[in-house]
Amino acid sequence: MNAEHVLQHAENLTVLWAQMLIEECVRSEVRMFCVSPGSRSTPLALAVHRASQVHSIDVIVSIDERAAAFYALGYARATRTPAALICTSGTALANYFPAIVEAWHDGIPMLILSADRPPELRDNGSNQTIRQPGIFGEYVLWYTDIPCPTEDIAPSVLLTTIDYAIFRARTAPSGAVHVNCMIREPLAPIQQPFSEDYLLPVQEWIRNNRAWTEYSASAIMPSDNSIENVVEILASASSPLCCVGRLRSIEEQHAVVECASAWHIPIAPDIASGLRLHHVPYSVAYIDQVLLAQDVIPCRPDVILHIGGTCVSKRMLQWIASTRPHHYIVCEEVPYRYDPNHQVTLRLHGSIVPTLKMLAHRATNTENSSGFAVDMIHASQTVEAVLQQHYTQMLDANAPISEVSVAMVVSQYIPSATGLFLSNSMPVRDMDMFGIAQYADSACAIGTNRGASGIDGILATASGFACGLNEPVTLIIGDIALLHDANSIVLAARNRVPLIIIVINNNGGGIFSFLPIASLPDALEHQAFERFWGTPVDVSFRHLAELASVPYAAPTTIQEFVAAYKHAIAMAEHERRTSLIEVCVNRTMNVHGHKDLQGRIIDALKRQVSRWSC
Repeated sequence: MNAEHVLQHAENLTVLWAQMLIEECVRSEVRMFCVSPGSRSTPLALAVHRASQVHSIDVIVSIDERAAAFYALGYARATRTPAALICTSGTALANYFPAIVEAWHDGIPMLILSADRPPELRDNGSNQTIRQPGIFGEYVLWYTDIPCPTEDIAPSVLLTTIDYAIFRARTAPSGAVHVNCMIREPLAPIQQPFSEDYLLPVQEWIRNNRAWTEYSASAIMPSDNSIENVVEILASASSPLCCVGRLRSIEEQHAVVECASAWHIPIAPDIASGLRLHHVPYSVAYIDQVLLAQDVIPCRPDVILHIGGTCVSKRMLQWIASTRPHHYIVCEEVPYRYDPNHQVTLRLHGSIVPTLKMLAHRATNTENSSGFAVDMIHASQTVEAVLQQHYTQMLDANAPISEVSVAMVVSQYIPSATGLFLSNSMPVRDMDMFGIAQYADSACAIGTNRGASGIDGILATASGFACGLNEPVTLIIGDIALLHDANSIVLAARNRVPLIIIVINNNGGGIFSFLPIASLPDALEHQAFERFWGTPVDVSFRHLAELASVPYAAPTTIQEFVAAYKHAIAMAEHERRTSLIEVCVNRTMNVHGHKDLQGRIIDALKRQVSRWSC
């Protein structure tokens, strides 16, 4: 059986339309289909099943539409290619919304194929019927309502519609598109003949295995005048700084390093850039911790070159706001405004790789690095020395495991060919602050949901990220976030590519313990803090692991954690098994541990002040 046979022998027009839509998705290089069960979506689900018999595609079935959407999000983060989401009518579709919001904020492609009731069942109390058209508002890039199958509409209309939808999803700014398919009964493949002439106009398409409409997208490039302006600004800068947010590819990473090296500009890499755990020239990898002592840093950047997406470090953002650089230049592919401090003076809207290569080629200051660059790099090295010493001492003493040491251990032992997904709240911040750079060449792929920065759907996103990378992924996640997405443990356990799930169980919302409200002395106010912010849940994740038959470990010391993590890596690589490691820590002790280590960093930086050259 082949695609031509499947299309030519469709049982009825509804089945044919569904099969044409899915076939065109495959021809347009959509290779992942995330299907949730339902009745109204029967033709679409059947079409995916039949396509999987004749094409090499991935299909996952998720009973939870919200998890399915986050899985698709993670897959697209890794591949830059949309996965197709298929659901039935009613509230099933609404469950996609959180992931769609994240996709909109972070420019992640996504294709939604929702089944809907026919128009005669809308707005009259019919079961499982809601107003699906336009449900996602401005958070989708494009929306269309496909009518119920009829021979009055040429088959090519379906093909051009799905081709355009996929083009819009992929083209910068990427994001979600929504194709809403109205479907009448019968939903099953019941024999209902249609005209033999209906498919005549698309016979060549049926045979040639190519998409009906092929889109050719060229790279977006900033104007020559804009490039010239940046060259002039960088050439006259005395203390430029390159802040690097989320990057989308290894090619973008290489282009950043090439450009910064050509101009001798120090790089401040965010964890999501993929350069934070990587030894690269001119790196100020620990800038967040360097800025703990910003009150004694004698010099400031006069030009900021910001490349890529947003950064995790609030401390760096506030420092830049206080320094008031003469020029703040943003280089990013998407047109969205990234300017929380309202400081941007020039924006290079274009594809990052060719834009940075143009800037590198035009570099003029080939002299030695500025005093500012040398001082910032030395300060970062000072922080790294303190962290290395702290890690060695804790390891030698086999100290109790902490949230800080989880970040240190993972950053030291995660294989370079794998992926690392960091949950929001503390895990992404701890890795940004305390992860120890280890890579000399290629680094592990980093995934985060930092568009809207929610804690929902993290486990599902990491599962999709692993499938997209086709490499094992280490996920560091908090207890509240894992509880929020607990049913995705089934997705993770059955995933084609394994995960190593490290859950930091501090019995509540650990990040809130760093807020001023957590330190109020009044006992009654402390009770309020625990109830509304601390939110202790008193659970063990052993039972969640047992539910999905996932190997489980609960180390209590650093050496035990190292051994457990190494074992989990081996299981992922050789047995292709997902595993769960639970690290139980105390929220109050975590705050003290952060402050103690950062106090040592501040002391070391202050001792260096007399040696600053700027």
